[in-house]
Amino acid sequence: MTESGTTTPLDRALGINRVVDNLGELVSLGEQFVSNAPHGTPPCCAWDAGSLSRRHSSKPVTPHQTILLDMGGTHTKVATHNTSGEWALLFDHLNDWFEPRRDPSLPPLQGFFRVLVQEVVASLPSLRTGEVPLRVGVIWSNQIKTRRFSRGGTTGVTGIVHGYQSGGYRKGEWFLKGIHNGDDIGALLLAEFAHGGITPEVMVIGNDTLFTLFAVPGAHAGVVMSSGGNCTLVGVSETERDELFNSELGGVFMLPESLLSEGDKEFAASRGISLISLEELSAGNWFPSMVTAHVIAAGRLPEGRALAPIASALIAESLSLTNRALCDLLLDSDTIFGSFSPASIEALRLLTRSLVERGATLAGIMTYLSVVTQLRAGEKKALVSLDSSMGRYFPHYFDTMRRCISRITLPDHAVETVLVHPIELASGGDISVPLQGAALLVESTTTSSLASSTERPPG
Repeated sequence: MTESGTTTPLDRALGINRVVDNLGELVSLGEQFVSNAPHGTPPCCAWDAGSLSRRHSSKPVTPHQTILLDMGGTHTKVATHNTSGEWALLFDHLNDWFEPRRDPSLPPLQGFFRVLVQEVVASLPSLRTGEVPLRVGVIWSNQIKTRRFSRGGTTGVTGIVHGYQSGGYRKGEWFLKGIHNGDDIGALLLAEFAHGGITPEVMVIGNDTLFTLFAVPGAHAGVVMSSGGNCTLVGVSETERDELFNSELGGVFMLPESLLSEGDKEFAASRGISLISLEELSAGNWFPSMVTAHVIAAGRLPEGRALAPIASALIAESLSLTNRALCDLLLDSDTIFGSFSPASIEALRLLTRSLVERGATLAGIMTYLSVVTQLRAGEKKALVSLDSSMGRYFPHYFDTMRRCISRITLPDHAVETVLVHPIELASGGDISVPLQGAALLVESTTTSSLASSTERPPG
């Protein structure tokens, strides 16, 4: 049965209902991942320090210029935010745009950073004057370990490459070729700022999930369920209370094989793997391929005979599913499926909705797990900041998430989830949720609080 309370014979034949039917088992397993994380005892998720506190400092009174760099899996966006609350988007380029412009004598990441800083300076030549202190927030969408630093007039948080061979860098950005675990992202970026004649007063590097938390003041966790899925964790021990950690939970929480559907097994076989993670059944990067695998599996079953023509088209590659087409299908809008019979289209719509609701249920489990240790430590109400293109665009996704969270939350506790939206700019483009959080963080952090660590500086 799905979270909406409906099920179909095809759902049961494929086993899509196994997740909801075994919700308690999944929550219990997830709690093991979270509770074991600080100790590194399997099964566990990551416990990568964010070097930031959930309760950050009050806003400084000195004026400053804020620049936010968002280095994503496919494109890099740079925005500014001033003390009046005004946003501007300097540029938003595909990552491939930078490659032909780099100095080929430099290592790829250094070459990328050099072009990036050159573009920033070209857009804001006043940065060279140094009249207003510069604060920089950097969203690094791959796995890092962070630490506080103070070096050469800059205080902040740097990021150390981590998990390069274990799935933390599977998006394949060209500029990451040749990097190694232990490489200091912040030291290299600061060197390129210095090469461009700029010394930031503050620079904070963090995962997009960490910055998502700060997009909602007072949040207890940040959760991302867009192209990928991840959440923050917060320390509750005496030494780590309110300290933030990146969990990589969506990618390391492998579902028990007994709970996988026949479509999941088809999906796994097509990729040459045996286990599937929570984010691969919940997030947008894999969703069209996962639906495709279910349609193909369904086409072989008596209960899925209406889907056989669509399955044949997918196998022949005369049809390809996209998230946009699947959203349109659920909204009864014009779609790419007009050549199929109404019965086939309706069968695909019902199957897609079931998979959306199952994915949202798993996202709800991860959201609950992001705050469960805080609830068990005494918090009665937890506030979660959610960045989710799946929740914003797919009908029923966010509502199903919230129903799941309500169902599994501890008695006498409450979890409020706020779905944050990008800020649309009149000039075009938008300010993503992590960028919003990064701005609020770097603008409300004192240099003394960042310099409180005894960790060694970058470089």
